[in-house]
Amino acid sequence: MSDTVPNGYRATLVEQVQKYVPVLPAGEADSLRTLLTVGELSLAAVDLVSALVRGGVPVEPQDVPTLRWLLESVTLPPDTPADLVDRLTVA
Repeated sequence: MSDTVPNGYRATLVEQVQKYVPVLPAGEADSLRTLLTVGELSLAAVDLVSALVRGGVPVEPQDVPTLRWLLESVTLPPDTPADLVDRLTVA
């Protein structure tokens, strides 16, 4: 599946992944890197936010709109909760 994404989407996603991957379990971090490598950007965005929610990882307040934009800008898997970003723990 090839994503149609807005300008700057990949760079923004990579920036967020790089910022938060050090606090995620190794398996989730590896999975995110793989999704980025193969170009599954929407899945990487969902997996990143899901991992942050699942792990209760505090995110910086200024990152919440960015993470929301990452999810709202692409077609997400149908099982993605509509309020996923609202479930984030804000630092």
